[in-house]
Amino acid sequence: MANLSHIRSKAQLIGTLNPKAWDAVKPHTPFVFSNAHVELMVADVVKSVAAAVSEKALAEEVMALSRTMAKQAGGSLIAGWEPGDELCPPWPWPWPGPRPWWLDVFQPQPGPWKPVAAAEQIELAHILTQLSGLTASKEFNSALKGLAVAVAKAASATLLDEFERCGTVPRKPFPPRKASVIT
Repeated sequence: MANLSHIRSKAQLIGTLNPKAWDAVKPHTPFVFSNAHVELMVADVVKSVAAAVSEKALAEEVMALSRTMAKQAGGSLIAGWEPGDELCPPWPWPWPGPRPWWLDVFQPQPGPWKPVAAAEQIELAHILTQLSGLTASKEFNSALKGLAVAVAKAASATLLDEFERCGTVPRKPFPPRKASVIT
């Protein structure tokens, strides 16, 4: 199944980089993301969601929307191109550089529970609704919300049944402690 934490973190990164939200946290940042940058990042996350949607026809619709969003964002980037502009804004720290060791240490570990596929589809639908709030386009906002409803609707048909059959078992108890003998 898809790495939902990866998709969720990409969506949250875009929310953090949303120019209004970012400026509120740290005013007058050394770089500014244009609407086209944000739209392109949203299109990328929508592409990741499309790869994780289980219903084939619906996944193709999500991918088609991602392509349309990326095409429009790419055109906007080119239309707004001026001498001295960079596609990637300058970062305030050295980059690219080696991957920090702590990024590998704090990766989410799989739990002892069994995944519930329909619940993961519901989470993907929720991510699509969050992405709808990050786009500046009314058309894309509406399309993302519509696709979110379609993904949730498709998952709802099996959601209760999958929760009932999830197969998660209780964890093994901790071994008994040895009594310390004081003499």
